[in-house]
Amino acid sequence: MFDCITIGDAMRDIFIFPSSDEMEKPVTESQIQTKEHLPAGKAGFEKYLIFGLGDKITVSDVEYSIGGTAANVAVALSKLGYKVGIVSACGDDNNGIEIKDSLSKAKVDTKNVKIYQSKKSSFSVIVSYKGERTIFVYHAFEPANFHLPNNLNTDWVYIGPMAQGFERTYNQIVAEVVKNNLKVAVNPGAVQIQAGLNSFGGLLKLINVIFLNRQEALSLSGLKGVPSIKDLVKVIHLEGPKIVVITDGKEGAYAYDGTDFYRVGAYPGHRLEATGAGDSFAAAFLSGLISEEPLQMCLKWGVINSASVIEQIGAQSNLLGKNTIKRRAKEYRWPAATLRFS
Repeated sequence: MFDCITIGDAMRDIFIFPSSDEMEKPVTESQIQTKEHLPAGKAGFEKYLIFGLGDKITVSDVEYSIGGTAANVAVALSKLGYKVGIVSACGDDNNGIEIKDSLSKAKVDTKNVKIYQSKKSSFSVIVSYKGERTIFVYHAFEPANFHLPNNLNTDWVYIGPMAQGFERTYNQIVAEVVKNNLKVAVNPGAVQIQAGLNSFGGLLKLINVIFLNRQEALSLSGLKGVPSIKDLVKVIHLEGPKIVVITDGKEGAYAYDGTDFYRVGAYPGHRLEATGAGDSFAAAFLSGLISEEPLQMCLKWGVINSASVIEQIGAQSNLLGKNTIKRRAKEYRWPAATLRFS
């Protein structure tokens, strides 16, 4: 019996670090003006990496690791002391072998990682620059390639981002959730966000907790302008998810359970590379739920774990164990302002 089974991508992450001086290209104000809706009188600008077509850019360093939301959350939960399995797919190339071996070494059950002959494994190229990143992703497999076992022998199911065709897989998961009374956590990806909440079908009303960043929440809510966090979580909660969680970078994270709003500010840490911050947050938050901690404590566990991960390169680096998270949550003198919902 598993505590949680994650479903979704497992891939090779390749981090490249371009030389700073070669990325400092001048652009005009009109080229970088933001398309986002901002309050009257406020100017907004997008952040860009600029390079010319045909340029040869010096890379100062490169790192390799294992990634993909389903893999990241599975490894993080295993580190937190839970029995975890993953449903995913890999090619029979060297990357696929290394992905599966790495998951096994992290004590994640891989019997439902299907290996496809003569196929490349999924991978991402992450351009890391001044603590931010731009990600190029190659998804080698469709959701139909993730073969669900006949019985999801678990308490929780964590569903990561999926490519086109996810609706059929969602319907398969619904059948298992209803049959076995499973709890469901969902981290929708760009395809699900674009398709909208209606595309979730019967799964929508079964979601125990949904994880979103602020921009994803805005897109999924359908609200216009600059709505408050309260408006975002209320609208999404009304559609079905029992707990709505929104992460907002340096502003911290928010949660709403239909009755109360909660906020916790970011935990202090030196940000080196942000990949995996959301996945490590979600795993620690889910750990809090499994341990029946109050929602505000779940938020604290989440921001503590994510603050640790962004101090290293790689989504699975510097993950914390539960005892360390508990100790930091207790010892840190949380500023009163970080514990209020605004």
